Amino acid sequence: MAEGETQTERTIVIYGQGGIQTDLDLNSLAEDEIAAVIPDMLVDYSAECRDWTLIASEHWKQGRWARTEELLKRGITFFAGGSGRHPDPVALVNLHAMLAHLNLHLAKSAPKVILPTTKYDKIPEGTKTKDYYHKEAAANLNAASEALRASGAAQDDEPVSLAMGRVTHYFATGQPGLAHPLVERLLQRQPNNLIALTAQARLQFARRSHGAALITYQKLLSLNPEMSPDPRIGLGLCLWQLGDKTKARTAWERALSREPTSWVCLLLLGLASLNLAREPALKRDERLRLETEGVDFVKRAFKLNVKSPASALALATISGQGGQLPVASKLAERAIQYSDNKRHSVLANAERGRLGFIAGDVADAGRYIAAAKAEDPNTVNIMAELTLGQIAIKSGNLREALNFIEQTAKRLNGQGPLEYTVLHACLLAYPHPGMSNEELSKNRITARNMLSELHTLVATAESDEDWAKLRGIGSDADIFVDLAKLWQDESLERSISAYQTALSIKSESELDEIPNSQELKPPDLKTVRMSDNLGVLFQLQGNVETAERMYQEALQKISSTDGKEAEILKTILAYNLGRAYEEGGDTVKAAQWYRDVLRQHPEHMESKVRLALIAASAGRNYDAHTLLKEALKADETNLTLRSVYSNFLISLGSYKEALAFTSQTLKYDRSDAYTFCALGWLHFTLGREAKASQEVADRPKQYLRSAEAYERALHIDPACAHAAHGLAIALVEDSLTPPKSNLNGVDEGKHRARLAGQALSIFSRIKDSLADGPVNVNMGHCYFIRGEEEKAIESYGTASNAFKGRNVSVLLYLARAWYALANREGNFSAMNKALGYCQQAMHIQPSDRAILYNIAMIQQKAAEMLFSLDVSKRTLEELEIALKQAQQAVNTFRALADDRSGPLPYDADLADQRAKYGDILLRRVPGEMEKQKAYENEFQARVEEARKMRAAEQERIQAAEAARRAEIEAKAAALAEERRKAREEALAWQEELNARAAEEEARKANNIEKRKKRKEQGTIDSADEGGEDGQPKEKKQRRKSTKKEGGKKGRKNRSKSEVLSDEDDNDIVPDEGDEEEEEGEGEDEEVVKARKARNTLAMLKSKRKSRRNVEDPDEDEDDEINLGAAKKGKQFKSKAYIEDSDEDEDETPAAPADEQTKDENEGSPVPSSENGEDNNDKMDVDKDEDEDEN
Repeated sequence: MAEGETQTERTIVIYGQGGIQTDLDLNSLAEDEIAAVIPDMLVDYSAECRDWTLIASEHWKQGRWARTEELLKRGITFFAGGSGRHPDPVALVNLHAMLAHLNLHLAKSAPKVILPTTKYDKIPEGTKTKDYYHKEAAANLNAASEALRASGAAQDDEPVSLAMGRVTHYFATGQPGLAHPLVERLLQRQPNNLIALTAQARLQFARRSHGAALITYQKLLSLNPEMSPDPRIGLGLCLWQLGDKTKARTAWERALSREPTSWVCLLLLGLASLNLAREPALKRDERLRLETEGVDFVKRAFKLNVKSPASALALATISGQGGQLPVASKLAERAIQYSDNKRHSVLANAERGRLGFIAGDVADAGRYIAAAKAEDPNTVNIMAELTLGQIAIKSGNLREALNFIEQTAKRLNGQGPLEYTVLHACLLAYPHPGMSNEELSKNRITARNMLSELHTLVATAESDEDWAKLRGIGSDADIFVDLAKLWQDESLERSISAYQTALSIKSESELDEIPNSQELKPPDLKTVRMSDNLGVLFQLQGNVETAERMYQEALQKISSTDGKEAEILKTILAYNLGRAYEEGGDTVKAAQWYRDVLRQHPEHMESKVRLALIAASAGRNYDAHTLLKEALKADETNLTLRSVYSNFLISLGSYKEALAFTSQTLKYDRSDAYTFCALGWLHFTLGREAKASQEVADRPKQYLRSAEAYERALHIDPACAHAAHGLAIALVEDSLTPPKSNLNGVDEGKHRARLAGQALSIFSRIKDSLADGPVNVNMGHCYFIRGEEEKAIESYGTASNAFKGRNVSVLLYLARAWYALANREGNFSAMNKALGYCQQAMHIQPSDRAILYNIAMIQQKAAEMLFSLDVSKRTLEELEIALKQAQQAVNTFRALADDRSGPLPYDADLADQRAKYGDILLRRVPGEMEKQKAYENEFQARVEEARKMRAAEQERIQAAEAARRAEIEAKAAALAEERRKAREEALAWQEELNARAAEEEARKANNIEKRKKRKEQGTIDSADEGGEDGQPKEKKQRRKSTKKEGGKKGRKNRSKSEVLSDEDDNDIVPDEGDEEEEEGEGEDEEVVKARKARNTLAMLKSKRKSRRNVEDPDEDEDDEINLGAAKKGKQFKSKAYIEDSDEDEDETPAAPADEQTKDENEGSPVPSSENGEDNNDKMDVDKDEDEDEN
């Protein structure tokens, strides 16, 4: 085939058989008439395979896929043996490979699946799917392989197009493992094949070997910087995965600058911007900029490739957030149908299901959510699970929704997002049909803990990064309102904290929503209601002032707001403000607010009731009765109102009227436990307060009816503490059984104590459920009956604190308990405690003469008790106090006995007798005072004498201590002086040692110099001389003796002087040890060092003295035999001697006389060893001398 081309037209020449040729303009292939006849012409001309593939490539470039496929199929038919020609396997390989590549290319833009139920993105019928094209590509690749085998070519001769076709097919069908060996084989043949290197980089990236993939992409870029697709795209992906997001964006931007129409680069840049916008550390303006930039990039990418599932999915999410549900749903359906991997399919189905739920089409949403879960059942899809739970909630299947969420929570193992935690907690907190109270309570505790953790995150969030991590959860006030409700019954403090967080979120959102014109929007009634609830919590906590302030602020916000809901809120806030003032003690302002509510709503029952209670507390019983009657006329069946009226009648003392009214209440509701409790209390009180004979006779019946009423209340509500309280009182009063007349005093006391113990067990279990006052009073009664006055005092004290010390009865109970304790223990201070409580009660009720009588009785009893005590158990001061109290008691009793103003709560005759008895006690006072004074004087004298003795003893001890300190100081001074002298001696000895060391060094140097001179003059030591004739004797080979032999030889041949030296050393060393053992413990370290130095000096002096008896070997050479013996003995000197051995070589003492005699008898000038090895030791000496000389 010959080819010619001009600038204006592209023309090829097609040659046929017989020399026929035809010019074909490639631009004319766009015309259908010409394109239709081209296959026939190529068959007629028997054109070569290159012409077929060239024309097919032109059709491919122009996007004429049908013409390309038609031409390739016609060519395959032609070269397979059509038109009577022989098959051409080589041509078939090329044509099948090209057709396979065409199918793979068409598969990229084909839908993966065609959904029959799509509502927005409809795909025309007959559209082929990816699966169809992949199968066609596989068939053509297999056919090409068969043709290659038919051609007889080897595996290494496989065309690159065929190999890369297989690789591309494996990638497209999700089988990268099968593509890997093909790529490796291709790279062995062609190491720089760009397409194979691209496939290798993709394989490395798929295996998460991002570093290796980065290197491969860099190699591609170095081989061909202008190749397409641009390797910079892959470089950017690798850098992004490796964490270098800035360089990744730079790589994609460079690739986009080279190819502005690259939708892949635009999509990657858009997704990168959207992901960066989610960084918590970014400021709001930067986040908005990145979001805008990312959306623009994604939109441009989608316009360039409308079938890109990634672009469609990203735009679907963005459009859904913007409220464009139809557009978002269509994009999600497009992403589902054109998804090229499982991840895109799962996310697209989940997004489409979420959008369907938002649009209200639950059935449509459920279908897509189910598809998302079926696509990837082993992975938790948070979006799908959340949507499923919301679908179940919207359908009313709360139990099913909770099951969905809990199952997913187990799989997440606490690692779910915050949105999932919130939904889970809300479902747990809400009661479901069929849920038991125990399960509901347990679920609410779990929900409370989950929301509390979220509340902690919000409360501790300070920076923009912290708030960004919350992803909008921190701006949902309803979450914290639910948390406040969950904490309301358990902890008012935490409930208040949750409400405060919700209010702060609401306030911030309102500030953000203020337009630029600064126009005030109407107040959010939801926020006002939250403020009202927070005020109620503060009021329940006892913080009335804060509650008042919040109510007033809320009223001011909605003062100018109209509407039904606003009016309801105004009424609630006004009533709550009145309650706050009432609890704060300002009943005037409270009544004003109640009246204001009644002016707006005359039938407001709660305000009338509160006004009635205020009137009753002020003593205006008529006004209170009128208001309650008006309220009862308006709502006769209101149980709360009826209970208030019953309580009002009881406060008036109209027990019978209250009993009748409460009995009528049962006609309206017989399932109210508190109505039966009121009946039980009334029956018991009527029986206990019975005065008339007939009423006394009916007392057992009243007690029985009381017990029956309490039992009925417990049957209705087994946890009713009031009913249990009433039954316990009846038990301890012994009103549940017929009276026992055959019990004596002792047995009756034991019986009552046993009943009190049984009642105590009940009171202890219910005291946490009732107010502290009544229960603790009854517990005090029980302890008092049992004779446990200390515990009774504790219970009465708790009750008095509950009543703020203003309850007269409780104060008198305390006085009684202290009085009993004082009498039992003879404790005057306890009696004064009893007197103090009676005086407090008298201060509250100054007109109560019974309390005055009790005060006089306690005062007189205190004096009587003191007089009966031994003088050692009382003081003169206490007697004086008791005297004053006794005088006051006499005066009080006389006044009470003379009082005849009316019925008295005491016996006047008994008061007169007490006055007379007081006179008798007063007459005993002088004698008791004298005895006490005498005792205290005597006691004081003994104390003074003991004090003097103690002072003398202290002085003696101090003197002894002073003497001891003086002795210690003297010893310390002596020791310091001894240390000073020791330091001076040590310095002197050190100087002397230094001088001696210098002298020894000089002497040693002198000896070395003498040896050198002797050698220079040819003088030979006697140890080196030969036999008797004076000829030199050849030295024997020195044998290395073993350690054992050396030791024996050394011990045997030691000279006498060496032995003496060793003995001297041994004499010195033990002396040092003895001195150290005897004196070292009590002496200072410096003294010990000085002593050691002194001993060392003495040792050196003794050595020096022994050396003076040795002749110098340089003066008389005839004594060299002795010198050799001395040197031989030197090898076994003591440690102290060895240290100075180098200095003593020339002054070694002569051998002992007995050894010299032995040597002379043997006729040898040199001593022999025991083993008969002559001159060995002398050789050692010579060696030592040689070493010294060297």
